[in-house]
Amino acid sequence: MSVSVFLSVLVVVIVTPQGLSTGYQEEWRDYDYLNYYYQEEGEDPPTFLARPQTFTVEVGQSVIIPCDVDKPGGKNKVIIKKLPANGASEKLLSVGSDKVTPDQRVTVDGSRLTITNTRPRDAGAFLCQIDLEPPLQLRHTLDVQYAPTIRALVPPEQRVARGKSVTLECSTRGNPEPTIRWTRQEGPLPSGQRTHQGPRLTVEAVERHMEGTYLCTADNGIGEPASAAVSLTVEYPPEVSTERAVVRTGDGDKVELVCVVHGLPPPDVAWTRDGHPLPDNLMDTKLHLPHQQQQQQQEHHQTRQHHQLLPSGHSAAAYYDPHVSQSHFPHRHTLTIAHVTEKDFGAYVCIAENIHGQMNGVIQMTGLPKPPQVTSSPIGGESHRYTLTWETESYYPITEFLIKYRKTHLGAWHMNRTLMMAGSWLKVSQTVGEAEVRQQGSRLLLACHLQGLEVASDYVAVVRVRNKYGWSAESDSFSFSTRKGEAHR
Repeated sequence: MSVSVFLSVLVVVIVTPQGLSTGYQEEWRDYDYLNYYYQEEGEDPPTFLARPQTFTVEVGQSVIIPCDVDKPGGKNKVIIKKLPANGASEKLLSVGSDKVTPDQRVTVDGSRLTITNTRPRDAGAFLCQIDLEPPLQLRHTLDVQYAPTIRALVPPEQRVARGKSVTLECSTRGNPEPTIRWTRQEGPLPSGQRTHQGPRLTVEAVERHMEGTYLCTADNGIGEPASAAVSLTVEYPPEVSTERAVVRTGDGDKVELVCVVHGLPPPDVAWTRDGHPLPDNLMDTKLHLPHQQQQQQQEHHQTRQHHQLLPSGHSAAAYYDPHVSQSHFPHRHTLTIAHVTEKDFGAYVCIAENIHGQMNGVIQMTGLPKPPQVTSSPIGGESHRYTLTWETESYYPITEFLIKYRKTHLGAWHMNRTLMMAGSWLKVSQTVGEAEVRQQGSRLLLACHLQGLEVASDYVAVVRVRNKYGWSAESDSFSFSTRKGEAHR
């Protein structure tokens, strides 16, 4: 062996192991690289038959990485490597016909490498190499396409105060890059559109009708689309309404005063009578609430004690009353008063409060009659008298009524340009016997004949009625007219 050949072999032995993966150097240190990379002096080097290619497959499919050479039987062995990506180290896959990688999905047939059941991590650059001076290399690229996955970047349950804004966001992975579209299970998005494209969806000035489940869906045409759900719940201050603003009752009756309350978080509800707190002595709210609302209300109670709803300096226990009880269903809050007495009459207030505000509902419980409502025709059928009829409601018999009436015809303009009102108030007061009152259901019907009226004149009247507890408020003003008189022949 000549000196030049010896030096060439020595250089190859020292240099070539650096081209191997670090992880495999120990395993392959005993290989006879001299035989693999030896090149006879004057011999033409081998060449690759294939050109650089990009292979695109879907995940799970197989792919062949070709590294064919024109002299497959020579001493020069083809090395196939997976080049590093994202800072990782390169991987040695095969040397000649010997497979180096332990991956069972990889097989070597001559100078061709086959990968079955491809995975996303298989994507990247593959290098076919023969270590000569200079090295002979062929580079292929593998693109592995796979169906999208998606996840929400915000908590799956979003609770937002009414009037505030919220941004929902999702992140997706897939190849090709998936597109993200937002939809709402309950109908159109708050913008009125059916879909919105992009990783983020901002809902401005949220209102209760915007609540629902928002879906972000990723699709890239590979496999099935993937979706993630985000639930939007709108919190708002209490909203209170009463079933009846005025409840008319009497001794021995049983009465239910009802407030309908909505709000989120579920409001705490307490009752007062004429400013004094009433204890919640019989039934606990949580007994009638779904589990989720029980938990929400329990958390709310931990930050705010129930007695804070009551007027300062008052204790609910100080006003314990065995004939008054409360029940609290999810939205219907009832104060029950058994065996009503006159002492129970007054203004009852249900006070609802949560972290977003407070609202009250007022119910007046009284024994007084309801203000009368006139039912007669405004056009009278007689010239000098008019029959006024009205109805009212009262737990107790009506014992008296009072009618005030007067003419509404305006007088003539005087020289000093003042307008004179013709007529002054006239009053008719009369006690009522049981025979004079007709009853239809809860309504009491009464009538009175107004005498001595002027022909073809306009009048206005108001009515009040009385029972054992006192006078009702006045009715609304009622206008009527008398008939024109007949001409004398």
